[in-house]
This record gives sequence, C-alpha cells and structure tokens, in this order.
Amino acid sequence: MKRSKRIIISMILIIVIMVIAFVYLNWNQKNVVLIPSKDFIKANLKDTEEITDNIIYSNYSELEEDFSSSITENDFINNHYLLIPILDGCTKEEITPTDYKIKNREVSITIKYKAICGGCAPSYEYYLLPIPKELKQPTVEINYQAVNKVHCDPTIAYKPIIYLYPEEPIDVKVKLKNKELLTTTYPKYQNSWNVTAYPDGTLKDNNNREYYGLFWEGKNHSINIHEEGFIVEGQDMLTFLEEKLSLLGLTEKEANEFIIYWLPKLENNKYNYIYFETNEEIEQYMPVEITPTPDSIIRIQMDIISLKEKINIKEQKISTPQREGFTVVEWGGSIIEQ
Repeated sequence: MKRSKRIIISMILIIVIMVIAFVYLNWNQKNVVLIPSKDFIKANLKDTEEITDNIIYSNYSELEEDFSSSITENDFINNHYLLIPILDGCTKEEITPTDYKIKNREVSITIKYKAICGGCAPSYEYYLLPIPKELKQPTVEINYQAVNKVHCDPTIAYKPIIYLYPEEPIDVKVKLKNKELLTTTYPKYQNSWNVTAYPDGTLKDNNNREYYGLFWEGKNHSINIHEEGFIVEGQDMLTFLEEKLSLLGLTEKEANEFIIYWLPKLENNKYNYIYFETNEEIEQYMPVEITPTPDSIIRIQMDIISLKEKINIKEQKISTPQREGFTVVEWGGSIIEQ
C-alpha cells in the first residue's frame, strides 16, 4: 500500500514538473532575448545612404567615413571588418547575428529573430565582424532562423511595401484609394505619399528624409480559398519562394526582403497552401493611383493556409511581367488560420 502511494506521489510530481517546464518553455519562447555573439560589433550608420551589401573595410578611415562604432585604428592591425547589414522589421531586439563560422573563403552567419505579423516600418541594422586580413574576397552565407511562432490575423494584408524605380529622378504621388482600411503606414500616409524617386529605388520626402520603400498594412482583407494554387511542404518553402518570386518579377533584393519576412511563418508547417492574387483581385481590395503613370506595375499578394495533410488542387499558372521604363513593385501577404 505504501509503495502504491509512493508511485502515485511520484507520478504526480513528474506531471507537475512537466507542466511547469512546458509553461516555462512557452513563456521563455515568447519573451526570448536575442544576444549577439561577442564577436559582432554594433555599428551606427552616419549621414549616408543605406548600405545593403557585405562590404569589407580594410582600414579605419574607410570605416569611419560610413559608421560610428567601438572599433579603433589599432583594431585593424590584425583584422579587416566585414559589414553585416540586417533587414530589421521592428525593434532593435528583434533580430540579431548570433554565431558564425569561417571555412576557407566562406563566411557562414546565423541570424536569429522573433517573427512578427507586422505593424512597423522596415529598416537596416548593422554589425561588423572581424575577419583575417588574408581573407580577401569571401563568400557570405546568411542563415535566418525564427525563434518563435506567430499567429496572424487573416483579415490583415501584412507588410505590403511599394518600391518605385523611375528612369530618372522624378516627383511621384502615390494614392491608396481605400484609405479607411489602412492600419499602419510609413512614412505617415495622409491623403497620399509625395516623394522624389530615384532610379536606384531611393525615395526622399519634402524634408529630404530618405526611404527605400512605402510601407502599409490594411484591415478587412477578405480572401477566398481557390481551386488552384500550390501545395508546398514547409521544408521546401525556401526553394519554392526563390523560384516563384523570380517568375513573378521580383529582383533578388526584393525577393530577399520578402523571404526574410515570410519564411519563418511557413517553413515549420507540414504543408502550405499558397495562392498569389492577381492584379485585379488586389485592385479590388486596395486600388492604387500613381502619378506619373508607371510603365510597369507588379503587385504581389500571397495568401497562405497551413495544412496538416496534403490536398490535391490545380497548379496556379504564373506569368512573368516585364519590367520596362518607370517600374513600380509591391508585395505583401495574408495568412488564413484553419
């Protein structure tokens, strides 16, 4: 009898410990603090245009021209410094380089971040990594890893961002026709955005403040399940997005920003139903008026459903648009919770 009591008490204790551990792990996941490896050095961009490439700084004067940091001239005696620009969609604690390895000419960097559904404007964060001076032209591989899962409101069009690429510097007016649906914008949207656009995609407002895109999110985005689309395993999402975004007309830089945002919401699902809305469907929800009229406009809205089992649907046909003359590109997405 005593033995039976001991067994019951032991089982209760085990269950209590498991419950506490489960609660702790889930709480800890939501409140995770990302700490960068001590080798990554935070850098602040000075009054210059955003830098999106992995640049190697071989002397202090070059670095000082672009960034302020804790690095001194003496630090260059044994090292060069590799710039790591990270596209950060939210606060400074959301995305951080955490570890790396250098093998031969390849530098592999892991960047961990807390996935979000949206609600803030994208920007770049910069870190510097010391590398051996003899490593002249390394190849850089960056691996993004989400440290949490998120559940997104299916009625929200998340993260639409608009890029403008004129053939020469021009003043552009961008008007979103269903203003009442907007929930978040950057720069702040009044009755329109009015910017000077440059061929490289740089945008400047009347105060000479610089942007690389126009950001908005909208509510009441009603989406339907279609008879066509794509069924993609979570582990295959990266390859799928790289292939399909290229077919849809995005550049590598635009596709990179799209993938960084959406991949962590999709790659851990067993299967994903994916449907790319047509321009006509997007226009019904959020018509856009741009002056002067673009020669080419590409609008991508990806609808997503997480699936536990594979289903059979007709594969959606994708046509590749032409990017000619003054080109406007926009991408975003919505998640349908089952």
